[in-house]
Amino acid sequence: MRYCGIFDPVLIGRITLRQYSLMTKAIRLRLTDKERDIHAQAWLNVQAKATKERGKKIVPYFSSFNEFFKPPAEQEANTPENKQKKQEQNQLKMLILHANTANGG
Repeated sequence: MRYCGIFDPVLIGRITLRQYSLMTKAIRLRLTDKERDIHAQAWLNVQAKATKERGKKIVPYFSSFNEFFKPPAEQEANTPENKQKKQEQNQLKMLILHANTANGG
C-alpha cells in the first residue's frame, strides 16, 4: 500500500478489492507515464544533438531552440497576441450582433 500513499492500517483494512484493483491500475498507469516521459526525454536528447552535412561542414540540425521546440497549439493559443486577436474578434462579433438587432434583423 506504500505505492498508493496509504499508511493508515485502519484505512487499509477498509479498502475493498475493487478499490485496491483501481489503485493498482492507477499506479501501473502512472509508472507507464513516467517511463514514457523518460523515453521522450532520451529521444529529445538525441534530436538536440542531431547534425547534418552542409557541404563539407557538419552543422547542428537545429539552429535555435525555437526551431527545435514548437509548442502545442493550446500553448500557442494562450500567447498575449492571440488573446488580443480573440478579444478583438469578440468585440467585432458584438458590434455586428448589435447592428443586426438595431436594424431589425
